[in-house]
Amino acid sequence: MIKLRKHSILATLLIVFFSFTCNSIIAQLRTPSSVGTYEKGSITLENGEVVEGYIFMDMMNPQDFQKRVYLIDEQSFTAFAKGEDVDKNAVVYKAKDLQGFSLDNGKKFKRAKYVNLFAKRKQDKIPKQLLLEVVTEGKITVLKKYHHTQGFVSPYLPDRMEVTDAEYATWQENNFEMLAQKEGEEAKNMSTINLKKLVGDNRTVLVNYAKDVYGFRTLFTKGPVFESSFQKDALEALSRMAEDYNKSYIGRGQV
Repeated sequence: MIKLRKHSILATLLIVFFSFTCNSIIAQLRTPSSVGTYEKGSITLENGEVVEGYIFMDMMNPQDFQKRVYLIDEQSFTAFAKGEDVDKNAVVYKAKDLQGFSLDNGKKFKRAKYVNLFAKRKQDKIPKQLLLEVVTEGKITVLKKYHHTQGFVSPYLPDRMEVTDAEYATWQENNFEMLAQKEGEEAKNMSTINLKKLVGDNRTVLVNYAKDVYGFRTLFTKGPVFESSFQKDALEALSRMAEDYNKSYIGRGQV
């Protein structure tokens, strides 16, 4: 009986230790931030219900708002504006519980299933539900997936000892993966997409692509996920092509 009790106590202590260790590691991996703030917006629940409030956005740690939303109400925001800590008042919604969310500044984020085909570990290739920023939406939706800042990502990341929080956040905002999602399919990084297959069922857009009318054919250079992100002109060209493609379906009474 005493032996069993000792094993039980030891097991409890180990669980507490590993829990503390994991939390400490996560805390260390999250980039310390002074730019995170609550922005006015609304979330759309899985059932279509819209809930208004203030959403926590932190471009130093975009992996957070791409996985879950922290929402506070007007009263809590007033307290936040006065400098009070209101994180404990936030209602947390996981990506799987939402259709997406929108900010009053015009940005929109949509839930999409994404698989990192470039991941080295098998567990990282499991499809994930993420809340990704919408560039253009329709039969083909173009999305931005911001890079996470946890762990070693790329040598291109700014040195946190040499840049300010604002500079780091600006860098994060301007460096992202370009994704395209065709209706009914998963979102894919542009490095893995066959463009002819993506727009091939629309002859006009396919011919325009072949003639490089949009500029995307020459602007976009395939490469590893991270390196393919430094192509803002290519994102604009891709958006123009997707918009042309989507317009043809709207004309036929389809979305």
